[in-house]
Amino acid sequence: MIDVHAIAAHYGGEVCKGNALIPTPGHSHRDRGTAIKPNNFAPDGVLVACYNGTTADALAVKDMLRRDGFIASDSKLKARSLTVAERRAIRQADLTQKRKRLAREKMAAANAARLWNTSHPANAAHPYLLSKGLDPFGIRQSGDKLLVPMVDASFCFWNVQRICPDGFKRFLPDCRTNSLFWNHGAPNLDGRPTDGPLVIGEGFGTMAAIHMATGHEVVAAMSAHNLETVARALRKLYPSREIVIAADDDSHMRENLGILTALKAAHAIGGHVATPRPQVNSGELSVDFADIPRDQVKARIAAARQGG
Repeated sequence: MIDVHAIAAHYGGEVCKGNALIPTPGHSHRDRGTAIKPNNFAPDGVLVACYNGTTADALAVKDMLRRDGFIASDSKLKARSLTVAERRAIRQADLTQKRKRLAREKMAAANAARLWNTSHPANAAHPYLLSKGLDPFGIRQSGDKLLVPMVDASFCFWNVQRICPDGFKRFLPDCRTNSLFWNHGAPNLDGRPTDGPLVIGEGFGTMAAIHMATGHEVVAAMSAHNLETVARALRKLYPSREIVIAADDDSHMRENLGILTALKAAHAIGGHVATPRPQVNSGELSVDFADIPRDQVKARIAAARQGG
């Protein structure tokens, strides 16, 4: 029997309507983007859905559950194929959940649009902007929070990221995040891309710093785990355009998530990888492009384009 309460407690989540809602790996501990649902039709007794992730994220969560002993390991499962009725039931449950999720996301997107439309231009003296040395372009402000607009590959508005004066970031509740991004340096009036490469990275601050240093069009995927998805979507829009993936250097982590996800995204689309430091050494403090001088930002992006 799957203990959703134990799962929620272990991963810092909560239980809602019989499901354990936990943070999707790589997201904020306040995130509740992954739902773990007991299901008698599933061979291991559980279904996992990552609403702000991919199928790979859901499989990673299952591996995590096995590792931590919440579901049986593959070797302990009774080997059998699902029956037609079981497959149909799982497929129907998934479709129902997707319809409910889309309805919630559309309603949340309308709330996000109202917040954006009633906001005002961002104050250049906002503490977060001052701390990062950023100009207030492409964003707005509501109260003391900066608003970063998030769109899909058709540039349809879905969400905003709110940035507090202390730099704490949060998305609006129930809003979609998967495959969304912030972009700045819009195409020319005739629809053609601006000159120079498209630079894709993780956060707003990082990519705003790169735009200020280089003038290149930039895209913030908003998280490491969203990087490859966004890169693939933009490669479809720009099949022959030069794309640079700007990596965060998470040297403090046992596995350098920023570098690994950037390399994977670049490999998937045939792009370059730029790092904020020439050498990546584990154990050092983590660094992104907003943490280094602007002249170094420009030099590191140029080096990546030249294969250095």
